[in-house]
Amino acid sequence: MGGSGAAAKVMAPSRRVASGLGQLANDVGTQGAAEALRPFNLESLAGSPASQVLTALTDVLCPDGGPIDEAIARSAMLETAAELAASGDVPFDALPPPALEAIFLGTIARSITAKLFNELAGGAVKLSSDTATLRSVENTLRDYIQGKVNDVFTASGRALASIPRAQIDSFVTAIYEGAFALLEAFGE
Repeated sequence: MGGSGAAAKVMAPSRRVASGLGQLANDVGTQGAAEALRPFNLESLAGSPASQVLTALTDVLCPDGGPIDEAIARSAMLETAAELAASGDVPFDALPPPALEAIFLGTIARSITAKLFNELAGGAVKLSSDTATLRSVENTLRDYIQGKVNDVFTASGRALASIPRAQIDSFVTAIYEGAFALLEAFGE
């Protein structure tokens, strides 16, 4: 892949999803749920369960049938929606800002993790074939990515709703580059 910097360039769909969710969080905080959903033509869903809104937003940001990198971002959003549905879904317009941020951070972490595993499956980095080693690498990467996602956004000292789209893009790229570099360190 040419190293972590080159690998991060393929994260465009995930950055687009992160930016879309970041903008949504910003708009919910400043304009309310219905107005925040209006640019996506989803304003009628404002009082619907959050999982239903996230699923509909997935279809807007990552339509079904796109390239693999877009499918990875789509899968991350749908996994987050399924988690919401399973954990006592609440109406989207009743989501407090911390819950909206958790949705955003969870989606980003899933997207980066899935992209890394996709690169690994594609042979971008060669790892030991030992099952225990592979499980250890997988667990380390998941923990690293989730921790970095939380740390980067917490360290910004700003609420998600106030972080500009370009800065969100930069955060996602930096986290992916760091995680890819860690994956390379595990490589043979």
